[in-house]
Amino acid sequence: MLKLGIDRGLSDPVYEQVAGQLRRMVATGVLSPGTLLPSVRQLAGDLGVNLNTIARAYRLLEEEGFILIRGRVGAEVAAPAGRARRDAKLPLVEQLRATLARLKQTGVSHRELTRIVQREIRALGTEEESFDE
Repeated sequence: MLKLGIDRGLSDPVYEQVAGQLRRMVATGVLSPGTLLPSVRQLAGDLGVNLNTIARAYRLLEEEGFILIRGRVGAEVAAPAGRARRDAKLPLVEQLRATLARLKQTGVSHRELTRIVQREIRALGTEEESFDE
């Protein structure tokens, strides 16, 4: 059973909270490719939220490539792409730049930005690779 939580005190919509937690579980390997996710109905019941909320989270994750929705079979964790396509990578790099700029604007130093990025990369458990733009 998945251990997901909803914090109604957050400004993030519930579907984004669910998607974010599942995204991290996939990215860190807690959920491996091929793992079946609970049905929309089951997860909605477990979390006490509307079915449409979970369906929206699943659709978002499918659009992002984290899960595959297989009709009546349900949703399963997708295998990561073998190599990032340039057209898929560039918008994400722009989002990262914007986020880093926002952090810097809030007073985070370059040294702390570096620590944050390194910590998040380690949390993903990924190997270092060269990054071509």
